[in-house]
Amino acid sequence: MRTSPRGPRALLLPFLSALCVLALLPACNPGQRQSPLPQGTVREGLVDGQVGAMRLLHVHILAPSMEQQKAGDDLGLYLTLVNESDQPQKLDGVSTVHARKVVYRAGPGAAQEEVNVTVPARSTVSLQEGQSRPHLEILDIDRPLGATPIDVTFRLTTGTTTLRVPVLPLERGAGTPVPGHS
Repeated sequence: MRTSPRGPRALLLPFLSALCVLALLPACNPGQRQSPLPQGTVREGLVDGQVGAMRLLHVHILAPSMEQQKAGDDLGLYLTLVNESDQPQKLDGVSTVHARKVVYRAGPGAAQEEVNVTVPARSTVSLQEGQSRPHLEILDIDRPLGATPIDVTFRLTTGTTTLRVPVLPLERGAGTPVPGHS
């Protein structure tokens, strides 16, 4: 009668087998995989995102109906920035492949400026629609968007994130700015 060897070598095969099974488990549960799609949480038709200590809340685009949209239009991009850190943070770039560029406007009719918004420590900055409020504007869309969400990339001090931003009808918001070509 032969006895099985004891010691570290005898435990190696069961250990390696268990390790292989554990490595394969994530493939069995697709809900746990990292998604290559833009990140964000959809709430009440708006999207929220976060990069480090910076939160982007209620991000959305307002647009006229599909029949009224045309390539070359400018559309309002609205969000609220929340800085949860003890240091000032900046939103210093916004882009999308669906338009020529994204700019900052201090209010309706104000000059276009490069995006460079400072959010003081432990503060909130609103870039939401409303009478004479600062906002972002997507310039020269490449095609009518209809109500199809588009990917928009936000570059912040804390990092970069891409969100799938919903396109909502003008009637849903205050409608500032009025879409059109500047």
